[in-house]
Amino acid sequence: MIVSQSRMAVVAAAALGLALLSAPLVQTPARAQAGGASGQSPAAIFDARCKACHEPPVERAISREAMAAMAPEAIAYALTDGPMKAMAQGLSPDDIKALAVYLSGKPMGAPAAAASFRQRPALHFPAQAGAPQPPDPMCQANPPIKASPADWNGYGHDPTGDRYQPHTTIDAGDVGRLKLKWAFAVSGGRNGEPAVIGEHLFLTTGGGDAYALDAATGCVHWRTPLGSGSRTSPVVVRIPGMGSTGWVMFVGDFNRHEFALDAQTGKMLWKTEVQTHPLGVLTGGAAYHDGTVYVPLSSGEEITATTASYSCCTFSGAVVALDARTGRIRWRTAVLPKAEPTRKNAAGAQLYGPAGAAIWSQPSIDAKRDRVYVATGDSYTEVDAPASDAVVAFDAASGRIAWANQVTKADNFLIACGRIKSVNCPLGETGPDHDFGATPIVAKLPGGKEMILAGQKSGAVYGLDPATGKLVWRTQVGTGSALGGVEWGMAYDGRALYVAISDPFALPPAVAKPGVYALDPASGKLIWSAPAPKLGCSFKAARCLHAHSAPPTAVPGLVFSGSSDGWLEAFDASDGRMVWSYDTGKGGYMTVNGVANQPGGSIDGTGPVVSGSQLFVISGYSGATGATGNPLNVLLAFSLDGK
Repeated sequence: MIVSQSRMAVVAAAALGLALLSAPLVQTPARAQAGGASGQSPAAIFDARCKACHEPPVERAISREAMAAMAPEAIAYALTDGPMKAMAQGLSPDDIKALAVYLSGKPMGAPAAAASFRQRPALHFPAQAGAPQPPDPMCQANPPIKASPADWNGYGHDPTGDRYQPHTTIDAGDVGRLKLKWAFAVSGGRNGEPAVIGEHLFLTTGGGDAYALDAATGCVHWRTPLGSGSRTSPVVVRIPGMGSTGWVMFVGDFNRHEFALDAQTGKMLWKTEVQTHPLGVLTGGAAYHDGTVYVPLSSGEEITATTASYSCCTFSGAVVALDARTGRIRWRTAVLPKAEPTRKNAAGAQLYGPAGAAIWSQPSIDAKRDRVYVATGDSYTEVDAPASDAVVAFDAASGRIAWANQVTKADNFLIACGRIKSVNCPLGETGPDHDFGATPIVAKLPGGKEMILAGQKSGAVYGLDPATGKLVWRTQVGTGSALGGVEWGMAYDGRALYVAISDPFALPPAVAKPGVYALDPASGKLIWSAPAPKLGCSFKAARCLHAHSAPPTAVPGLVFSGSSDGWLEAFDASDGRMVWSYDTGKGGYMTVNGVANQPGGSIDGTGPVVSGSQLFVISGYSGATGATGNPLNVLLAFSLDGK
């Protein structure tokens, strides 16, 4: 998939892990023209490995102009540990350095790019993409963590993934009183959605840090370097006897590790490598249930179409269950059979299949049935992959697959294959890249019946029987595309299902415009529609999109949804009327960690988080808009009257 997930966060072809920037090309230093240790010029390396996706850019791929606005360290990191790792296979450290200097037009080690970066083995590149994390404003005290009914824990708010916060003082009558309270600059271009437990806010960054902040002020209780970037949303639970107070934070990184941190102090309790595939990555946060941590596995293998020497493709999406106390692997279940040799590509490399079905999003938990639900990505090859583009149910204790419902067959896709037929492209028709990036919702309907609610990039939304996985209803809400339909999630308040539709480039005849739509969860019938207005981008963007790619969040009487143009909007839950909006992209923020005039940007990937009287949202996502000039994202905290 190519969206944030691309959704990949890591895969995005591009860019998904890089900051998307777009500035005029800079004069290339002479050193870059000389080439690296291989003797091959960086221009030749770019033409052979990168040009097909980046000139002109494909979907979320960034342009040459965008690369010129980046720090060379950021490009090198993307090629070493980030989303472009597959494309750099076989290159020497000198080759990578030379390519980074060539594309950015800047020498390595410039103070603005290199200051405060943590060093990495071998290449000595930063664990973050483009800018150092600002200094930490430490809190004077770190009170004990105390749970609250208003907690927001994990990407979907709770284990069911409903994204509904009933415990808040923000409602339709006073939403107009929301004012910015504080802002906090975070590095990395993509970040996990915050979790809020009592007075503590927990966050991960693409720059490779885990944080605990004071939710009221934004001061820092602790910061722990993970060693690699992270975009997974934290899950924080109390397990007596673990850490200093029993509170534990679970989070994953781009290098395929899951961590348990002492949530009170940030001390690392354990670290487990959950997958060994060289292009594997973690994008969706873990889910916790009854002493077990369930980790979804994704990959960047989708970007290997043009790499002639790469034996594509061998990755399968999977769930790994870890003992929460020790990190020991209890079970690991792949959704596809083991890949077997199929044919050789034009360069003679052995190809394999089936492959794909990456799991981009956090699993949801059905405690009643003791099941774990995930939604999967597309297939990478022409070999039948029966659990790609599917909703899959696992037995929580054993890992056995209880059922799988594939809603789109033969969605065989590698990035760039839609435009060119490169060496590793699947045989036959490619795409349409309509995989899932949204967590399935475990919903209890008003009459007591239960349903699994799932939204797809095709623009279709499904109601499934949780016992069998059989289809109950299907509604085509959006038109769908590789960047369209339901990207990152939906919200359910017990009355209606709220669907955010992206569709930035949907071709006519469009089923629906980008925006927010409410469905009857029992039948899938449309209740109301709220197409998004084109309000414009206050930040520099190659493409100003008004797509609602980020997941919405529901509270009593309201639905909050962020847009790719940086606007955060609130809709009346009864009829879809927009009742409040705020331009997060306008920037000019003075952050509590000392960044003056901090820019804002796109809202994508992560959605609004509501806890008590506060609302939190991250502005500045490195995504499809191609936003320029902002190496940092910003976490914004709103409250009634800014108090």
